[in-house]
Amino acid sequence: MHQAILTKLDGYSRFDIEFDDDHIIVCCKNAESFDLSFHVFGSEFQVSFDGWHEHFQTEEEALNCFAFGLSQECRLNVIKRGAKECSWTAQAWQYDTWVDDTKTGLILIPFWRPKQIEYKHGRARFVFFLRQ
Repeated sequence: MHQAILTKLDGYSRFDIEFDDDHIIVCCKNAESFDLSFHVFGSEFQVSFDGWHEHFQTEEEALNCFAFGLSQECRLNVIKRGAKECSWTAQAWQYDTWVDDTKTGLILIPFWRPKQIEYKHGRARFVFFLRQ
C-alpha cells in the first residue's frame, strides 16, 4: 500500500513525506489547501479531503480519487457558518468551469450564523492512515 501511494506522489514537488507502518503524511506550505487522507478498513477504502469523504471497494478506484485530489482539476467548496465548517463539495474543472461532484455535510449546523464560502485545493497537508 505504501508503495502505491508513494508512486501516486512521484512527480509532485515541494512536499515533505513522512511515513511508518500505519500512516503516511505529506506536508506542503500552502494555507489555501485541504488535508487529504487515505484509509484502509479491511477490504474497503476511504479517501477524504478535509470533511469530504468517499468510500471505495477497490484500491484502484481509491487511488484514482486520491490522485484527483492532488491534481489541479480538483478543488473543495467549503461552506462555513460562522467559524464552523458545515459542508464540503468536491468539484472538478471541466470545460472551463468548476462542476460539483459529491457533497458531504454535517446534519446539525448553526444555520443562524452568517454563511461563508471558501475554496481549497489539494496543495497543503495530506495525511494517509493505513489500517489492515
